[in-house]
Amino acid sequence: MSRATATALAVVRVPKGAPRPSDAEFRRALDEDLARLGLEPRHEIPDFCVAGPFPVSLDGQEFDEYVVWER
Repeated sequence: MSRATATALAVVRVPKGAPRPSDAEFRRALDEDLARLGLEPRHEIPDFCVAGPFPVSLDGQEFDEYVVWER
C-alpha cells in the first residue's frame, strides 16, 4: 500500500470586497499549515491552486474566503 504525501491546505479570509490576497500571503498560509502538520515549511512552494472568493457571513460580518492548496 502506498503512503500518501501530506500537502498543505489553508483558508484565507479577507473583508468582503478587499483585494485578493497576494501569492506571498497564500504561500505564508500554506507554510503555517505545514507547521501545524509538523512538517518543515517549504518557503518556495512552486505550485499551488486557489479557489474563491467564496462569500461568508460570520457574526453579522461579511468576508470573502479563498481556499489554497499545494499541487
